[in-house]
Amino acid sequence: MQHHPTRSTARALFALAVVACASTGPAEPDQGGGDLSSFFISPTLCADASGPDCTRLRLGDSYLTTSTPAIGKLYSCTAGNPNAPGSIRSRITWINDAAGTWNILIKPWLPVGSFAPTQGNFTMNLSADTRTIQVNNLPVDGRIGNWPMSAYALLTAIDPNPGVPAAKSYTFSLPLQPAAAATPGCVSLGAIGVSLNGVVLYNGLDGRGNDAMAHEIVDIHGGHPAMTDYHYHFVPERLDNNRGTDGHSGIVGWIRDGFPIYGYFGVGGVEMQNSDLDACHGHEHGTLGYHYHATLEYPYTVGCYRGTPR
Repeated sequence: MQHHPTRSTARALFALAVVACASTGPAEPDQGGGDLSSFFISPTLCADASGPDCTRLRLGDSYLTTSTPAIGKLYSCTAGNPNAPGSIRSRITWINDAAGTWNILIKPWLPVGSFAPTQGNFTMNLSADTRTIQVNNLPVDGRIGNWPMSAYALLTAIDPNPGVPAAKSYTFSLPLQPAAAATPGCVSLGAIGVSLNGVVLYNGLDGRGNDAMAHEIVDIHGGHPAMTDYHYHFVPERLDNNRGTDGHSGIVGWIRDGFPIYGYFGVGGVEMQNSDLDACHGHEHGTLGYHYHATLEYPYTVGCYRGTPR
């Protein structure tokens, strides 16, 4: 039986593992062998006292629905395509199929390197009833991995993603005062929203309908390309950098129905989990009104559209 360390052990690993965005420099392009440890990271979220156990994150593969929204599930407009390209399951070592979990601490992430695309941008303008956001879909903070991944033999052997991120213009015209729809809507493919870092958000699925974060390799800054279209399937924790006086996270992006998505923490600085949120992965909270939250639990960003997407 595979042994998984406890959350307290995860905190110890945090002190020893390679930390995303650390100044120690990237791993060198790997041309062979089998040791993935130089590609590991240890997210700060895994070292706190609240939230899910990062060594036993719930695998989302069985939590896709195309019929009815439900807490902890992703209500998708389409089922996955089993023939879609993606990772090679037999080479993934961080998923425990028997337990239905995955371990973020032993999953490899593409390091940084010499890849330097166009500078990202993000602009937002408000009119009487519309929030217009324009981006070029590259990170405003410039943090991105060393694409293409083909320079790293070990990583490519697991996930043969040939993509190279490039600038692509997106314009989101969102309702300034979003309203809940009569019934929640299914989540579309492609961009479901946009982060304040100028990178679009995709839902929690890969092309096969599986848990994208568990199955696909992304870079240490949280994104990867579909061909040239760079995107996040979750909210990179560095974007959750604005806390209120009550410990509640600030806005990290906007979803296509006009509702904002906040970071990982609720009032008191407590890390949010699915059990704190509704079927769409949000909640109504005081003067903030309705909003979504990022979590380390699948579906990561939204489970359905609470409003009407544009």
